[in-house]
Amino acid sequence: MTDRELILEYSNGNLDAFHKFYDRHKNSLYTFLCNRARESADDLFQETFVKFIDAASKREIENPGAYLFRIALNLLRNTSRHEKTILLKPDYDVPDKEIEDEEESPVSEAELKNSLVKLAKEKPDFYDVLHLHIFEKMTFEQISSVKEKSRDTVASRYRYAIHHLRKMLQQNMKLVKEV
Repeated sequence: MTDRELILEYSNGNLDAFHKFYDRHKNSLYTFLCNRARESADDLFQETFVKFIDAASKREIENPGAYLFRIALNLLRNTSRHEKTILLKPDYDVPDKEIEDEEESPVSEAELKNSLVKLAKEKPDFYDVLHLHIFEKMTFEQISSVKEKSRDTVASRYRYAIHHLRKMLQQNMKLVKEV
């Protein structure tokens, strides 16, 4: 059964369906929370499932697995706000020192197009996400639906696409400077 079918069964009173959903996601959710907030992972884990159960009892959830992790991410953000710390997530792009000097060496449109074509050939999964997000203005959730991958996978692929594109452009800039 799919996650959605399990949660629909749970909504109709089948507790075993929820136990199957819980067993399917508990390890990955707990690992996810431990990697980001070790001290409060237990509390966040329990609160995530409580909020999920509450939401599932009020409405139909299209993608329960993704929704569960969305709740966890929101709880992590709220926790970090309350602690007044910055929480770095995979979908935040932290610029490299070398990239901050972009105004000194602008990239031509032709170089960018060539690098995008090269990225599409070498890393098609990364390119797809980059293209859909930047050029099609799709959110990571929408892309995860299209690609049938988790939102976290989509965000990670986007980050890797940006990283590879930057490396290609930097290599092109070095070649131009040497000529």
